[in-house]
Amino acid sequence: MKPTALVFFDLDGTLLNEESLVDEEVKEALVQLKEKGAVPFIATGRSPIEIQHVLEETVIDSFITLNGQYIQYEGEEVYRNVIPQTLVDRLKQMTHEQDMPLSLYTSDKIRATRYNETLKNAYNFIHENPPKIDGGLDGKEDILMMLVINDDPTLDQPYFDAFPELSFYRNTPYSIDTIIKGHSKATGIDALLKSIDMEDVPLYAFGDGSNDIEMLERADYSVAMGNGLDEVKEIADYVTSSNTDGGLIEGMKHFKLID
Repeated sequence: MKPTALVFFDLDGTLLNEESLVDEEVKEALVQLKEKGAVPFIATGRSPIEIQHVLEETVIDSFITLNGQYIQYEGEEVYRNVIPQTLVDRLKQMTHEQDMPLSLYTSDKIRATRYNETLKNAYNFIHENPPKIDGGLDGKEDILMMLVINDDPTLDQPYFDAFPELSFYRNTPYSIDTIIKGHSKATGIDALLKSIDMEDVPLYAFGDGSNDIEMLERADYSVAMGNGLDEVKEIADYVTSSNTDGGLIEGMKHFKLID
């Protein structure tokens, strides 16, 4: 039997609290959501290895990670989108010339090209340790996302200009998520629906950041967190309270996903 709904939750600033953990009342709400026939998804810029604590502590077993570039449904891989090696090489070269670390993401690994304090700050910001240093990971495995480590936004534009083939999302003060142009959490949802044949199931999405906008626009029903960006709130069907003030549960109740 098909689910009653597919519900997509961003992590940082949405499903997670300020300590990057899931509150107990949110865990209970996810149980109720699933009992009512919906399937909850994590939809995040993080990698699969950075969300393991959420998968272990909640009833969620499906996810869209790396901003839509790697997807699992009920524990099984259904989609991956690989960045061409020529683009990886060019971005590695540009970051090298500017003494910036570049993080390389596969489906199960994160490695950085070099270490500096900004790399440490970028991962501490999401309560993670900096990745190991291995600039040759791309020669061995598929690269699905990259992270330009840079805490000076005035230096962003040259990257945008040099790589029209890529999309850049500055999601933290220290880093820029980088994926293939034309792809996002929203296109990840489309790839998911095609692979599991559920185009007719209602879609709900919760988010707060710039990389959530396309996902919220793609969903049938969208919720912006009270702590979210103004541009996210402007396109959402409903603006709930902040992620630290019960906003997630409020949003689910608003759309009657839970009682």
